[in-house]
Amino acid sequence: MAVGIDEGSTADAGPSWPALLREALPQVADAVGTGRFARQLIDALRLVLPFDWWMVMVYHPQANPDMLDENFTGSWRERGLTTYVGAFFVLDPFYIMSRSLDHPEVCRLGDISPDGFLESEYHRAHYAAGRIGDEVGYLWPLEPGITFAVSLERSQNGVAFSADDVRHLETVQGLLYALVRKHWAASHPRSVGVVPLELGRLVQEAAAEFGREVLTPRECEVVKLVLRGYSTKSVSQSLGISPGTVKVHRENIYAKLGVSSQAELFNLFIASVSATKSARHAS
Repeated sequence: MAVGIDEGSTADAGPSWPALLREALPQVADAVGTGRFARQLIDALRLVLPFDWWMVMVYHPQANPDMLDENFTGSWRERGLTTYVGAFFVLDPFYIMSRSLDHPEVCRLGDISPDGFLESEYHRAHYAAGRIGDEVGYLWPLEPGITFAVSLERSQNGVAFSADDVRHLETVQGLLYALVRKHWAASHPRSVGVVPLELGRLVQEAAAEFGREVLTPRECEVVKLVLRGYSTKSVSQSLGISPGTVKVHRENIYAKLGVSSQAELFNLFIASVSATKSARHAS
């Protein structure tokens, strides 16, 4: 449940620019280099647009996301966030976009997710299970492969983020991005710890290698796109093969992996990635 506002945000009359400029942004600047920075950043963004939940994190090229702040509570926090940081993130459209991004960006989930994302098992397991209706976020590159990410979410009972919301976030992006870069330079560790780095690398390698022992290279490509939420049509277009061939590949994939549905395929994938984490902790 959200902290400080009612679940189910609705659009208001617009940003509170005077309060943002007079109070909130100076407080963000004052928090640079401290543990208060992420929360002050969120407090400032509340004056730009309403939202229910948030996550502030750093994506790394060879480590699991570093969660700096969030406001999820109860069972969803235990189940959702732990699973997201441990495995789900590799299928997240925001994470996937961050891997090739070289400039600051404001992104809405619907603008960057594949055409079949709403019917994907990842959406069901993460968004639907968490009652998340829509998401918009900042993706701010800090160093090669390292991205500062701010995720703002509204519940299924609220309204979707609008084009005006995106424009309002873009209005303050330049200043906030500059403050984030200063905060990163002042506060981040010079290297990720050996264990988190190794674990993150193993998790990402497990995701990339899923099924390779029994599937052909083409079938592995199909699996990757299906798990990310691509429809049969978009898989066909992405790989330059016919929809009928995609369906044949899916049938062969299911048979080889011993599953009978996309849900079972997703669960097998998550179990495979999570097993890497468990094995590392046990060793």
